[in-house]
Amino acid sequence: MDAWAIRYGSAAAFVCVSCAGPQLATQFGNELRLKNCHNTWVDEDDMPTWGQLGCNGFIVIDGSDKVVCQASPAFLEVKQAAFRHVETLLDALISSKPAPKLLPGRVDGSVGGACAEVRFGDEPEKALAEEVIVGGLSSRPELNGKRGRVLSQVSDGRVSVQIDGEATPLSIKRQNLTPVADESESMVVTDVQAIKVPSVKVDVLDAEHERCEAKLALLGRLTEAPGVSSRRKQIVTALQGLLTAYEEHFAHEEQLLDEHLYAAVDKDAAFSADRGARTSHFADHQAMLTAVRRLLDDGAAAVSAADVLRLATDFERHATAYDGNYADRLSAAMAQAKPVAVA
Repeated sequence: MDAWAIRYGSAAAFVCVSCAGPQLATQFGNELRLKNCHNTWVDEDDMPTWGQLGCNGFIVIDGSDKVVCQASPAFLEVKQAAFRHVETLLDALISSKPAPKLLPGRVDGSVGGACAEVRFGDEPEKALAEEVIVGGLSSRPELNGKRGRVLSQVSDGRVSVQIDGEATPLSIKRQNLTPVADESESMVVTDVQAIKVPSVKVDVLDAEHERCEAKLALLGRLTEAPGVSSRRKQIVTALQGLLTAYEEHFAHEEQLLDEHLYAAVDKDAAFSADRGARTSHFADHQAMLTAVRRLLDDGAAAVSAADVLRLATDFERHATAYDGNYADRLSAAMAQAKPVAVA
């Protein structure tokens, strides 16, 4: 929000509202170094009746004080596209154009954990114009890689999608759709064999990262044409190996982080930047595990080289966005905790 405040200047106001009085607002501002947006609070006895947003996006109000977006798409659900959605909406409003309709700001319970319990306002009946790419369908593999447009929420995590070339909309699971904005900006891995994430300065975690990279590289080789159809059993075995590597690495990393960095977050009732970092980091672990499990559930016939590139991109993005943030602190904390032998 602070970066937005600088970017948009006087054209828009950005307000961060803490819901537990001035002490929490002060702590929030100090820890996040808020200097350009408005940082304020409401008292606990004056809480808004429609709930707290939490991880479920942003409220957007136009110049006539009308709520044009009750909750923008959630970061834990759509990653960086969450910020682009808000920017698209703001740009339209500032240019006096009709506000685009966005998907509701709800976090999938399997990804968002406690954040998914937060609900804000009424869910819109329709959310239009989000462009997506289909992937991982086993029942209609010919649709994988095609583009479409999300029309509305359906049920059980599904949305109605109008796919290019199809006569009627189809009901598709959210996990089988990738926002086009994410595809164009974050699909940075073009060669799975060359993937190498930065060191986190903890040898055992670096070794686990290398193991995950090797599993991804193997999948990349197995899904290269020609001859993919003859390697389906090997692809399943490789996917299972990747899932095991992920599960073991994530569990170990979370154990080390909880032991050395996040031990006190559950005891602190006030705002905690570490609690927020822990929630989003661990939720991204679950999202990455879900992506691999989905491919296993769909069967090897549905796994393509594009799916492997997406897995590799998610791994590299995660290592850069999350693991890189703890590297210095965790390595220092572990070094300090290491027993010293005295002669």
